[in-house]
Amino acid sequence: MSGPDRPVGVVAICAACIGLGAALGFIPGFVATALRDDLGISKGQVGLLVGLHFGCTGVGSILGGRLTERFGARNAVIADMAAVMVAAAFAAAIGSYWSLLVAAAMSGSGYALVNAGTNVAMAHAVSSQRRTLAMSIKTAGVPAMAAITAALGPSIANRLSWQHLLWGVAATAAVAGIAAALVLENDRPEKDRSAPTERLPAGFVWFPIGAFLLIAGSQPLYSWLVAYLEQSLDASPGTAGGISAVASVLGVLAMVLSALRSDRLGADRRIPLIAALLIANAAAIALVLLATQFGLALAVLGAVLGTAVQLSAIGTMHATIVDRAPRAVARATGATMTGYYLGALVSPTAFGIIADATDTFTWSWSITIALLALAIPAWLAAGRVAIVET
Repeated sequence: MSGPDRPVGVVAICAACIGLGAALGFIPGFVATALRDDLGISKGQVGLLVGLHFGCTGVGSILGGRLTERFGARNAVIADMAAVMVAAAFAAAIGSYWSLLVAAAMSGSGYALVNAGTNVAMAHAVSSQRRTLAMSIKTAGVPAMAAITAALGPSIANRLSWQHLLWGVAATAAVAGIAAALVLENDRPEKDRSAPTERLPAGFVWFPIGAFLLIAGSQPLYSWLVAYLEQSLDASPGTAGGISAVASVLGVLAMVLSALRSDRLGADRRIPLIAALLIANAAAIALVLLATQFGLALAVLGAVLGTAVQLSAIGTMHATIVDRAPRAVARATGATMTGYYLGALVSPTAFGIIADATDTFTWSWSITIALLALAIPAWLAAGRVAIVET
C-alpha cells in the first residue's frame, strides 16, 4: 500500500468526520431531559433515537463497504457529511419527535459510509507499525465530539433549545465535508491493482459477533450516563454533562497511551489486549451502578475508567480489522460494523425500556455487564483468524 503525502491531514480529517457522523446518535442521550420536557416522550423513545441511528448504520454497513469500494474513500466521507448536515438541519427546522426519527435514520445510514471510507483512507496512509495509534486517533473523533456536546449540549438545550444544538452540528458538518474534499485521496480498493480485494478469511464472523457484544455492553455509558446522574444521583444537568465530558477527554488520553502500547506489542497481541480491556470495562460499569450506594465520586471514577477502556478497545478493534483483512478493508469494516451497530441499535433502546419498566437503572446496568462478559470469549475466538502481512 502506498501512502499519500499528507498522512497527518488524513488522520485529522478522518477523526473529525467520524465524530460528526456519530453526533446525532449521541445528542439525544445528552439532552434527554430537555427532549422529554419539550416533546413529552419517554426514556424508551429517547433510546429509540439513539438505537435507530446506529441500527441504520448496522443495516447499511455491508452496503457502505461495497459503495466505498466502488466510489472511493473521499466520496464516501463527503456523502456522510452531507447526510449529517441535511439531517441535523431538517430536525432543527421541524422541531418534532418524528423529524428526529427521520434525522436519526438518515444520519445513521450515512455513518456506514464514513466508517468504511475512513478505514480505507487510513489503511493506505498509515504503516502497520503505527496502525493502532492512527486508528485510535481517528476513533478519538467520537469522544471529542461527545465531550463537546456533553459539556455544552445540556446547557444549550435548557437555556436556548435543543434545536440550536442541531443547527451547530449542521454547520460544522458542512465545513468538515469541504475539508474532506480538499485533503482525502479518492482511494478505490476495487480499482487498486496493487491491493486487490479478497474474500474475508475463515472465522471472520467472530469479528461482528464480538463487535456486537462490545458495543451493546459499553454504549449505554455514553447514551445514558447523563440521564442516570441527573435522575439517580440528583446531579444538575451542567454537572452531569461536565462529568461525561471530562470522562471523554480523559478517555481519549488513555486511548492514545493504550494505542502506543498496542503498536509496541504487535499485531498478534492486539486481540488479547481487547479482552483485557473488556474485563476492565465491566468493572467500570459496576462502579457506576454502585454509585447509588456510595456516592457520586464512584460514578465519576467508573465513567472515566469505562470510557477510557471502551475507546481503547474500539481503536484496537479497527486496527485488528486491517491486520486480518488488509486487502478487503472496506468489506471487512462493513461486516464488523454491521454487528457493532446492530448492538448499538438494541442496547440504548432496551436500556431505556428496561429502566422505564423497572423504574430503576439497576437492571439495565447489570445486563450491560453481562454482555461485556460474553464479549470476551467472542474476541478470543476472533483472535484465531490469521494475521496477513502487508
